[in-house]
Amino acid sequence: MHRSIYLPVIGFLVLSVFSNSSCSKASPSYLQTGDWIQASAIYGYPRSNASCFVVGNVAYVGLGINESVGGSFYNRLNDFWSFSSDTGWTQLQDFPGARRSSAAAFSVGNYGYVGTGWDGIHQFNDFYQYDVVNKVWSKKADYPGGARYDAVGFAVKGKGYIGTGYSIYALADFYQYEPDLDRWARTPGTDLNFSKRRGAVAFVYNDKAYIVTGSNNQTMVRDFWEFDPTQTAPWKPLSNITNTDPATFDDGYTNIEREYATAFINNGKAYLVTGQNGSLLSATWAYDFVTGYWSQRTPYPRAQRQGAVSFTINGKSYVGLGGTGGSTTTFDNMDIFSPDKIFNPND
Repeated sequence: MHRSIYLPVIGFLVLSVFSNSSCSKASPSYLQTGDWIQASAIYGYPRSNASCFVVGNVAYVGLGINESVGGSFYNRLNDFWSFSSDTGWTQLQDFPGARRSSAAAFSVGNYGYVGTGWDGIHQFNDFYQYDVVNKVWSKKADYPGGARYDAVGFAVKGKGYIGTGYSIYALADFYQYEPDLDRWARTPGTDLNFSKRRGAVAFVYNDKAYIVTGSNNQTMVRDFWEFDPTQTAPWKPLSNITNTDPATFDDGYTNIEREYATAFINNGKAYLVTGQNGSLLSATWAYDFVTGYWSQRTPYPRAQRQGAVSFTINGKSYVGLGGTGGSTTTFDNMDIFSPDKIFNPND
């Protein structure tokens, strides 16, 4: 039986690490720019490395790792949930493929798509569609790039894309999916000039996709790419996310590099939060599409984590779930990030 759960957003009290700040509200530092407010925790298992897509004003979250689930598949999950600000969390039909984590996802129209991933032993290249109207899963054409996990997925102009990730080594290739034809094709421009990576993030703004962060050979990658499918050469390099330019704009880019972060769009900017680079990170960074520069925002105030999910619905951005790495400790909490509000430790 499926369950509909509504848990209202509640306030929280945080012992602020910023109590010694001398900044005023008229001129807040990055430590105060953006407010974090506790939201409804997912009703199902806590989890890390889950998959997430958004259709309309509803987010869909499922799969992942939980340290308490037994069995031979290394603590992987196959349940799926929807979340809306009106109805809260609702359990959906289970994902029909093998239990897994680190699967890529995207949405086109009234359909969500999930594929690739692994169960701790086996890697997958199967691919599934979820019909949000009829609430059913169906199997689609397998991903042609080969079995992998830690890939990214996104959709631009009615077509879906999955690429990068890890098989027996990190990968840089991308494939395009046409939903109407249930057909995949290789996209140009990623080989030779696009760093291999796993555990990256992707976000979409104004019909362009962006790929950033991740790692290869246990080293964080620093290149940052824009994807425009209307161009003959669709991949365009942007400024690196560490201090490599002779100009001064990137002098403060000290901790953007990371893997297993999460990213979302809110009010014309992209936000990057959580993840790890040798240790778990709480630093939050905002990317301005107009200037092309990154700037810091209020750090994530909860337990540091990697493998979190994020989404924006009804103008509100949610961040949560994740874990401390592997299947040691996982989380079920969620927070709303309000980028234009000053941090209030009493919220």
